Amino acid sequence: MPEETEAASNSGSMDDKPGSSSAVAANSSVDVMVEAKKLIGAGNRHLVMGDVVSAVNVFQEACGMLAERYGDTADECGEAFFLCGKSLLELARIENTVLGNALEGVPEESSEEGAEGEKPDSSKFESADNLDDDDDDDDDDDDDEGEGTAEEKESEEEVGNLQLAWEMLEVAKVIYKRKENKEDQLMAAQAYLKLGEVGAESGNYSAAVEDFQDCLSLQLKHLPPHSRLLAETHYQLGMTYCYTGQYSQAIQHYSNSVKVIESRLAMLQEVIDKAEGEDAAKEEKTELEELMQLLPDIAEKVEDAKESQRTASSASVAIQQTLAGASTSSASSSAFAENGGTSAFGASPVPVRSAADGTSSKSASDISHLVRKKRKTEDSPLKDTDAKKAKQETALNGSGDSDPASNGNGVQEKEAQEASC
Repeated sequence: MPEETEAASNSGSMDDKPGSSSAVAANSSVDVMVEAKKLIGAGNRHLVMGDVVSAVNVFQEACGMLAERYGDTADECGEAFFLCGKSLLELARIENTVLGNALEGVPEESSEEGAEGEKPDSSKFESADNLDDDDDDDDDDDDDEGEGTAEEKESEEEVGNLQLAWEMLEVAKVIYKRKENKEDQLMAAQAYLKLGEVGAESGNYSAAVEDFQDCLSLQLKHLPPHSRLLAETHYQLGMTYCYTGQYSQAIQHYSNSVKVIESRLAMLQEVIDKAEGEDAAKEEKTELEELMQLLPDIAEKVEDAKESQRTASSASVAIQQTLAGASTSSASSSAFAENGGTSAFGASPVPVRSAADGTSSKSASDISHLVRKKRKTEDSPLKDTDAKKAKQETALNGSGDSDPASNGNGVQEKEAQEASC
């Protein structure tokens, strides 16, 4: 019994020691958070210095540590995920800019020339006729399998920075939005803002507008009317609406951005006027100068949007007039075709007198009966002697027919044949 009591007391003392499992877990949690805070601070410094690549690496390391310790959607991961997504967005923009500059001035035929230049190198390889067919087939199969595996791995590993940025910002948005305090709600608004920028950068303007609108609704709820964040969101909405050709909405948001900046300038000027001493209100003076330089640029955006709206309206009117003119001309041409003899576009019929008037009942343009008669004469199976006999009989009988009507028809046929010749 005394031994059991001593063992129990020893076990209790072991639980209370700093080296126990619970104490180690608590200490490790504190250590992870402290280390993550250090990494986040280093990443922010890299962003200030413009070293976006280093910032992304540091933020990703912090995200991995926090996610492993607390879980992907834990509250502790919000800041790291947001900053990592923001940095990835900046990195994607830099890469797109560099790629665009690199492609400028490159002729399209360069790839074709390169392909042609590579053709002579193929002669250096051995011909397939000199190789064993069985071995060649086996090697081809192995190569195909190896290439397929490599391509599958590359497709799995290749994820663009914009996609990664969207994933990070989406998680950060979920983390911040579920908390109801003002600070976290404003961070959710910033996550929406960056998500909108990701959508605009990738060309998904409808999603970008939706994210910007969600950001604006949260900001209007928690920010004063002269906040620069409101001006930025209105500006982003104006640009996105311009991309989609919705110039009325673009002008509205650009104008709202100008109004916010003007109210901000008035507030800053009031603070500066109340300050005493030359060194007072330095930050306000610096911000005032920045906004004074920014305001003309936004005003120019408003004028550009108005000009684009006028141009689009004029183009729309011109297109409608062109389509209306085309439909009118098609309708008039069909009317000409229906009216027949009233226009040069229709075929005017030739008036033909009836057989009672002593003329042919066939149209003047129809010479098929003459062709048939001539064909019969040419293709007649009678010999020359038969033809001579027929002529002699005709000469002996006079007109060849005592019927005057038949004589008249013969004259008409002769006249018609002469006319056709």
